Amino acid sequence: MQTSISIRYKGPAVDNGLMDVYQAASNMVAFSEFMVTAVKSKYGDHTDVKAEVSGFEHGSFVTNLVMDIAGPAATLLATVSAKDVYSLVKDAMSLWKFLKGAAPKAVSYTNEKGMQANVTNNNGQVIQVQTEALNLVLSDKGAETVGRFVRDALHKSGIDSVNIDGASDALAEVQKDEADYFVPIVREEKLSDNVVTMSLILLSPNFQEGNKWKFSDGDSNNFSATMADEDFVRRVNEGERFGKGDMLQVEMHIQQYKVGQKINTERRVLKVIQHHEQHTQPGLFEG
Repeated sequence: MQTSISIRYKGPAVDNGLMDVYQAASNMVAFSEFMVTAVKSKYGDHTDVKAEVSGFEHGSFVTNLVMDIAGPAATLLATVSAKDVYSLVKDAMSLWKFLKGAAPKAVSYTNEKGMQANVTNNNGQVIQVQTEALNLVLSDKGAETVGRFVRDALHKSGIDSVNIDGASDALAEVQKDEADYFVPIVREEKLSDNVVTMSLILLSPNFQEGNKWKFSDGDSNNFSATMADEDFVRRVNEGERFGKGDMLQVEMHIQQYKVGQKINTERRVLKVIQHHEQHTQPGLFEG
């Protein structure tokens, strides 16, 4: 199968013919390597893929790639059109922009074969993409190559946007202010998930929605946790005496995640079982 796909940079540097020849060559190589990685993510590493630069257009920087796919996937490709490759690239670029450089909050698959993935970002929004597109975005090679021909290129003075087009369809457009979305996406790995009963000393409450309270476990270990017991917050708002230094016996949900080489811990107070006042000081809401 052969198909062509092009990349076009826009901005004063291109319009005035000021794009550095070495930069242009580097972008060509990175884009070619990205397309090879994309096709292999679709049809497997065993697929023999070649990317050849076939032309430029005057005025805007355009690289046309011809994909020659052979090997064990050749029989499969008899029923595959260039639109499948275009769709994969379109999904991957959309997913990078959707995640904005952050790891997915959650991923689920739509059927037993896992052909489509529902990806949730940190804002709770959900996008559906091909599973191969998700794999491409999370891969080291996909991130490394897209970083070179998108992020690095848009960081250059005089380059305002980059467009990727199929033979007749626009696949993606990335603006300068979106450049930093195209970075390696480090997916979180859950290490532990436990609910425990423990006693905490209140250091600082926070009644703004979504903000965390500060506690101590009594051993000089201070940490923040989300107060998820709405009934307890309601009682405090209605006048229950409450102050710094109070002791709370709580049901705590603790999750640990590995993100790259770092371990992150998330804590949520699910329920306040008992509330013991600190009588040596006035309550938080006393005058």
